Amino acid sequence: MQFQKLPLLILVAITSLAGCGGSGRQAIEGTVTLDGQPLAEGYLRLRPEPGTSSPAAGAPVKNGAYEIAPEGGTFAGKFRVEITAMRPSGRKLTHPETGQLYDEKIQVLPPRYNKASELRVDVVEGEVNRLDFELLSK
Repeated sequence: MQFQKLPLLILVAITSLAGCGGSGRQAIEGTVTLDGQPLAEGYLRLRPEPGTSSPAAGAPVKNGAYEIAPEGGTFAGKFRVEITAMRPSGRKLTHPETGQLYDEKIQVLPPRYNKASELRVDVVEGEVNRLDFELLSK
């Protein structure tokens, strides 16, 4: 009689573990525009602010859109957002170690969006976080 209940107990245990919430990481998606136009290419990073216990997360921006799947997302909390967009400057530089020429790339976004970012967001638990950014070049 006890062995007949064993499969039922195993099924209940597996079902309750599967329903117990995943990793706690959140999906994040949105758009990035520059002067009203979709940002052609770039990279978006979310870095946890002090007091937020979470890994950082990031995703490429393509044609103004980005998406971070839950498995690569952050936990809920407050984050500093850094958005970069590098473009060739048209200048050639010489690599100091190899002597090879390469195209210089420059940051086209103002520092207030990346290394001195003023962008802050809250990531909320249990929903897809849609975070859109309207950037200005000046």
